[in-house]
Amino acid sequence: MYKAVFLDLDGTLLDNEKNISKENIEAIERAKAKGVLVCICSGRQIDITREYKNMAHASNYMICSNGAIIYDDDLGEELFSAYMEKDFCKEAYEYVEKNGLTIRFDTKYGRYVNNENFNTSTEILLTEGIDKFLADNEIIQMSIVGNTFEEIDKARDSLNVEGKNTSIGNRYSEEFPKHYCAFNCINDSVSKGNAIRGLCKYLKIDLKDIIAIGDESNDVSMVEVAGLGIAMENGFDDVKAVAKEITKSNVENGVAFILNKYI
Repeated sequence: MYKAVFLDLDGTLLDNEKNISKENIEAIERAKAKGVLVCICSGRQIDITREYKNMAHASNYMICSNGAIIYDDDLGEELFSAYMEKDFCKEAYEYVEKNGLTIRFDTKYGRYVNNENFNTSTEILLTEGIDKFLADNEIIQMSIVGNTFEEIDKARDSLNVEGKNTSIGNRYSEEFPKHYCAFNCINDSVSKGNAIRGLCKYLKIDLKDIIAIGDESNDVSMVEVAGLGIAMENGFDDVKAVAKEITKSNVENGVAFILNKYI
């Protein structure tokens, strides 16, 4: 029997309106009742991951910011963290300010954004100077946001990560609650797969005894590392290529389908 399940959020556990279906919640509750760990493994920051973890009735451990943070929410403790180099963050901020883009900085205290027009209820407007902000905060993950992929591709090509311990992720787009294009940057030692390896080692769970379900390119490493790696029907081709099985889509309770089938 599988001992742990790792679930991506957007495009996987969440539907297209960012809700969690009753069917998925009930499947998670049944898995937990059988002693299975159900861990949210997301690109989102700690506070938003926690909201969805509680909504889903998932377990206390959370993998946040694409694996940059492993967090025990019962104890309120980081089990692991890997931060970005601040010089690179400042260079990216200066590029964004010069070119009229938006930048988001994930910290342990919340997500900060430089653009008041992009600011939402889940983000904090960055009002202090960048030097003071970076002096006061460790950056877990950084995102550069624009209106078009052309803007994003130009930004990706302009940022030099050589020797800066930084990895630039694939570009992506979001339509809800508003349209935008973006890419994420993290410490180059970080991935969802590495975080799962670390947490499973800590919990003494063999990787062959875990299920991981995802849909986008940042989920490839978690799907690869799992004994049973699952891609969503709505998932990207690179995820499907490494998956052992493809489940139903995120609007057809694909997570519940797998949990009910294997646990």
